[in-house]
Amino acid sequence: MAERAASKGRIKPDLRVAVVFFGITRALRLTLPAIEANIIAPARAIAQEVRLFGHFFRQTEISNPRSGESGALDPEEYRLLALDAVEIEEPGACLDLYPVAEMQAKGDIWRDDFASFRNLVHQLHSLKRATLLAEGVRPDIVIFARPDLLYHDSMAEALDFLARVHRQFVLVPDWSQWFGLNDRFALVKGAEAIAAYGRRAERMGEYCARGKRLHAERFLKYALEGQRVRPVHLRASRVRSNGLQVLEDFTPGRGPMGKPDLVPLGTIRAETPVARSA
Repeated sequence: MAERAASKGRIKPDLRVAVVFFGITRALRLTLPAIEANIIAPARAIAQEVRLFGHFFRQTEISNPRSGESGALDPEEYRLLALDAVEIEEPGACLDLYPVAEMQAKGDIWRDDFASFRNLVHQLHSLKRATLLAEGVRPDIVIFARPDLLYHDSMAEALDFLARVHRQFVLVPDWSQWFGLNDRFALVKGAEAIAAYGRRAERMGEYCARGKRLHAERFLKYALEGQRVRPVHLRASRVRSNGLQVLEDFTPGRGPMGKPDLVPLGTIRAETPVARSA
């Protein structure tokens, strides 16, 4: 316990941390303060070298019938993150890089004419491209973070754990697992684990060839087989493009049920206690 306390707040000069952002920013202007306070600041408090990377799709609007979300997007909003390196890509082209027809032949788990399927392929492709940028600096730890999430808890304790352990680890949220692993964000140590999490788009075809329908959380569990995975109780809520926040269920182990409620920014489920992250 004394060793744990002593290690906190002490910058480790040989530690390299990368923060990887991916997807679309939605309402980054609203989520940025929490990203800076709960992700970037804790990383800079423990590592001498912290670099930010991103891959985003150039979109001016969003329309998602399954979630009911629609509205305008600012394609330049990613600049608020002041990234060290970034790739911007037009949506759609990435679908030609993966065996989409073969994967779709296994079925549409969302039953929305493969709209959610295509969104997931885009997200995993974006994650892969941003991961490749980060791998160029050979980071010890990577924080994979969607920019459209409102992060409620500091990642300092989880980062301290990863900085001290000598083995590879993947830390994922312990809620909204959907019979797999929560894929909203992760903290990962070790080159092999970083590749397994960040470049899992390369294994989508393999997964579906086993008779599986592509599903975010269940695919993540498959991609991380053989890795040391530890659940942590760190909370983050999705924020829509109109600034409304999804009311998440942060009960450990539980998956969301039904259509999510939308609430004003900053609301969390007060009955869910904040547990130690590591």
